[in-house]
Parts: sequence; structure tokens; C-alpha cells
Amino acid sequence: MPVSAAAAAERAPRRARYLIPRDNPRRGEIVAAFAVVVLLAHLLVAQLTIAATGTLFAVGKVSRWRLRWLAVPAGAGLIWALAIGPARAVDGFTAGPRQVLAYLGGVPRSPGRLLHLGGAFAGLGQWLPRQLPLALIAAAAEAAFLLWLSWLHADEPAAPVARPGLVVAVRRRYLAADVRAGGVVTRDGGVLGIDQAAGGRAAVSWQEAEGGVLAAGAAAPVTAGPGLPGPGARGSGAPWLAAPGPGPAATSFQLVHAAIRRRKPVIAVDLTGSSWLAGSLAAVCAEAGAQLYQFGEAGQACYEPLRGGDPVRAASLALGMIDWTGITDQHRRLCAAYLGDVFAAVAAAPGDPREPALDDVTRLLSPAALRARLDRVPAHHPRRDALAERIIASASLAEADPAALPAIAGQLTALRASAAGRWLRPGAERIVLGQVLRERAACLFTLDPGEQGSAASMIAGLVAFDALALFAELRGIPVSGDGLAWFSGCEAVDAAALAELVGRGGRAGMTVLLSTTSETAAASLAEVVNVLAIHQLADPERAGQLAAAAAGAGAGGAPGAVWGRPGPAAVPPVPAVPPVPAVPPVPAVLPALPQVSAAAGLAGAAPVAPAAIPDWARPAAPGWARRMPTAGAAGAAGTVALAAGPAGNLPFGIKGSPAVTAESLLGLPGDAFTLVVRGPERRVRPLCRAVPARLPASRA
Repeated sequence: MPVSAAAAAERAPRRARYLIPRDNPRRGEIVAAFAVVVLLAHLLVAQLTIAATGTLFAVGKVSRWRLRWLAVPAGAGLIWALAIGPARAVDGFTAGPRQVLAYLGGVPRSPGRLLHLGGAFAGLGQWLPRQLPLALIAAAAEAAFLLWLSWLHADEPAAPVARPGLVVAVRRRYLAADVRAGGVVTRDGGVLGIDQAAGGRAAVSWQEAEGGVLAAGAAAPVTAGPGLPGPGARGSGAPWLAAPGPGPAATSFQLVHAAIRRRKPVIAVDLTGSSWLAGSLAAVCAEAGAQLYQFGEAGQACYEPLRGGDPVRAASLALGMIDWTGITDQHRRLCAAYLGDVFAAVAAAPGDPREPALDDVTRLLSPAALRARLDRVPAHHPRRDALAERIIASASLAEADPAALPAIAGQLTALRASAAGRWLRPGAERIVLGQVLRERAACLFTLDPGEQGSAASMIAGLVAFDALALFAELRGIPVSGDGLAWFSGCEAVDAAALAELVGRGGRAGMTVLLSTTSETAAASLAEVVNVLAIHQLADPERAGQLAAAAAGAGAGGAPGAVWGRPGPAAVPPVPAVPPVPAVPPVPAVLPALPQVSAAAGLAGAAPVAPAAIPDWARPAAPGWARRMPTAGAAGAAGTVALAAGPAGNLPFGIKGSPAVTAESLLGLPGDAFTLVVRGPERRVRPLCRAVPARLPASRA
């Protein structure tokens, strides 16, 4: 059965029901007669009960508390009755009714008593208060019945929303204080905030997070205050930095904080240039005893994943970080094949180990330099002849079309000349993602596209494809990564690569956490993740798409098609390149990471036979999606789309789940977010409060 049909069948709006059908012709008379009888009965035998019932009913209607609050007056009456003794409580409750009934029982003998009914209530001040213990119990039961009856008589959309009671309010304040003090770790996951309705923690388990987490919303303001010290400033009296206001980045950091406290390895790429993040990670890592590697000037750590190792892997990373916008399909195929041969030549004849690998690759983008490197390949190399044929053919093709290589050569040159690109070199302290996982450490790449331009996006893409290769290796061993990869400001990274990261991360035991203030990017990625944390939105159209994704329907559109780089679906198929003797086709150079061909626009180049791709290298749905009903493919990520139809067809989502509408997302308070977990057990928390956790360095 399709998901949409199953969901619609499971949950439909409740309609109003009546104990006495409304089509009964004498319904009004019956109701009026019943009300008169009840009123007279209370006036005669339960005088204090009717007053207490009216008071409790009015309080319940005004406060909109759940019916559980009536257990308080009922419990108070029960304790009071037990304290004075049950026999005394019953005698006090029946003393007045006995007097009234005895007085009225004498009316047949003395009809004149009807003119003096006040005598039935003689001594009211003495016996009426004695009814209170049992009157509280009876009044609570009657008020509960009347409140339930008013709920039953109202359609579900028109029924007032219940407010949390005293117990929920106390629990909420206690848990908020606990999270604020640093309690972000649960038994099986991390805490993002507090559920305002139920008063519990808005938490995500690591099993749920392995399906991918997306935190999205409008840009959050930066507020001054007792924030976070910079690296090395712990206890040094260094000035406090600005702390982030509530928003996607702050909510995401809660999960990162919990991961480090559990000694999970963390790979963090910050594309927002946040001044607070480095100090935050330093404080948490220092408390947990985890090593922190920070890329660039601030941390003095270098990053050079293109050096050594498998040349196919290195070529995949280089192809993944290049921006292919404006480069023709023919030039893309030529550059991909040429770069494959460049890294094969570098592996056979390595350059100076003191020289950055990117400089060596950029220099070899000259056909003459590539031929010269061939002369340095040892004669005893087992595949020297085959490599020579490939290099000669690639150099000849590049010389025949001299406009192909300068486009990517210019990008790599500009990257190395940038402030961040100068750290893509060998150094005493070097970031290796595999080593970060082995040491259960943390690494931070602080990049700012506003200041560093395209260099920031290229380095972020390099990290993303390096993580992709790492996830594939973990899956091939197989070993669980048991870590977290966070991309803050993920709109600057290729969407197809992020979607693939989510899918492969789930298979490798890695949590991929994405945060963005771009509502367009959030709508594109919402259907490939398992957990959504949606803050206040400003665009009604994107809010509708995210609401549909929260209800189970896909946001629509191919990932990446709406961003700066064209997504896989945006590249039209191109005819295959005519075969060149002794030159293997491009897919043979890149067998392990077939998605690189899509990112480079090589959708139509010599398709790969299915047997050439290992099972672990194939895109696959994350664990949460494999446990849900299949409704169709989700595009480049290969995940399962939970297509539940338009959001209007599912106003209440899955059974037991509150509604998430565009209006509710647009109207969220500034410190609130909506939490949606799709699987393995669906959960929706429409209103959660973001509670920032105090970091260890600021506890004093």
C-alpha cells in the first residue's frame, strides 16, 4: 500500500460526537430536564460539591490544562479524608443532606414547611464545611466528566490546544536547567533542546542521527555576552567572544557537543566564518580529553589529502572540489581523463615531498610537464609502458584542445594563492581524516566564502569528497566509523556530494549533520535526511516544502539543481567519447567513486558495467529509510523518498503525530524549532525550545 494511502487511512481528523444525537427531535428538552434534575440534586444533597465543580470546570476551561491536573484536588480531598478518618469524612459529607431530606420528609405532614424552606438549611455554617474533603473528590470527577464532554462535542481542528500543567512546567524548568548546565548527553544520543508541550528533552538517538540530520532556519543574530574563549584561552583571562543566538548552527553544536563528550570522532567544516565555534570546540575537547586539529592560521594544521595513497582516490578528490560551472561537457571529460593520468604519473614518479601536492598537480596540467614527468618513471615500473601510452594520448588530446586545461588550472592556482589555500601543504601538524577517526579526535575547518571566495567552497568540497572516500573504505572493511561529520553553512557545498555523504555515512556508521540558513538549500536536502530541526522560516514557499517533507512528502527537485553548481539532474546526457587506443575510459580511472563523474558532468561518458562497482561503493538508502515502506528513488543519493502526497492531504501527518504546517514554521518563536524524526519510529515535536548548554570553560 502506498505510504500516502496508509497514512491517510491511519489518521483522519476526529469529528464531534454527542451522547444524545443531535438529530433527536427532543434533544433540547431532554438536555434541559437532565440539567434541572442534576441541579436540584446538588442543591439538596451536595451543596458544596456543585460550587467546587463549577470552580474546577471554570479553571479547566480558562487554563486549558490537561485533565490530569484534576488529580491534585482529588488527591487533596482523599488525603484530608484519610487524615480525619473515613467514617468522620462520610458523616460530615452526609450530615447536611440528612437534615435537608428529613425536613422535606415532613412536608406531607406539615405542608406549611414549603413556605419556610430556609429551615432545611438551618446551621449551614456548621455542617457545610464538613463536606469539603469528599466534595473535592466528587467535584474533580464531575469537572473531569464535563470537560471531557466539551471536548467530545468539538471537532478536532476546533478543539482548544491543551496547555502543559504544573508537573510539565516544573519538569520543563528542571530539564532546561540541566541542559543549560551542560547535560547534552543521553543514554543513546544527544539533546537539542526542550519539548515545550510534553516538558521532556528534545533528543535524537545516534541510530536516528545516522540517517542524516538537517538543521535549518533563518539567519540567527549574534549576541554579545558570556560566550566562549578562543583556543588556548582556558583560564588565561582572555576576552570573551560573541556567542551565537538561537539558530541552526547553535542547535547543531548541541549534537556535536554530545558527540565529543561521548568521545566520538568529529569532522567539522564551518562555512560561516563563525568566531565562536573554534573556542567552543576547544573548550569541549579540553574537557573530554580529545585532541583538536584546526585547519589554517588559527590552529596551524595543514591538510593535504592529495598526497600519496591510491591515485584513483586522489583524482576523485581533485575532480570533486573543482567548480565545473561554465565548463563544457567535452572539456569536463577531457579534464577528468587528464587528471586521472596526472595522479597516476605522480604515484609512479613522486615529486619533492617538501612541495605541496597541489602545486605539483597544477604544474603537470601542462602537457609538456606531464611528458617530462614520464621520463622520471623508473624503467622497472611494472606498468610503465601502459602508463606511457595513456600519458602520451592525454597530452596529445590536451594540446589538440588547448582551451580545456586552463579553466581548472586557473582554479587550482587561485586556490593555492588564497589565505586558506596556503595551508594545503605538508607540515608538522597535518589533518588526516582517517587518523582523526582512529584517535577519536576532532578537526575543524573554518572557512568563510564571503572573505575567501571560491577557495572556501573548493576546500569544503575537498573535505566532503575525502569523507566520501573514507566512508567507502569503512564500508569495505567493514568497520563502523562511530563518528560525526558536520557541515555548517552547507549551501556552499555541492548538494549531490552532501546527499551521497548522508547515504554513505549511514552505511559506515557515521552521522552526517548539515546546518544552513538558506531555506532553498534546506528544501533541497530535506528529503534525504532522517532528522529535521527546523527553526523559524521567512519564505512561505520553502516553508510549505519543508512542512511537506516533515509530513512525509518529498520537498521536490533534484538536490543541487537550485544552488550555485548544477546538480546531476541538471546536466544533459552527452554522447560518449570515441575510444582512443590504449587509453582506458574515464570510468575505469574512477571505479570506486562513480558519483564524481556525475558531479563533473560526465553522465553520458562510457557507462560503467554494474559488475565493476563493488557493492559497498554503491549508493544506498540509510538504515532508517530501509526500514520504511519504499515509495521511489530519491535521486543521486539513492535513498528512499517517503512520498506521502501533498501536505494538504495529510493535515495531521502519521497517526499520533501533530500537524506541521507552513504557518507553524513561519510563526515559530526566535528560540524555538520543530523536531521531526522519520524513523525507525516516527516522532514529531512541533514546538521545542533551544536551550544552549554552558561549556566547561565557562563553568565558574
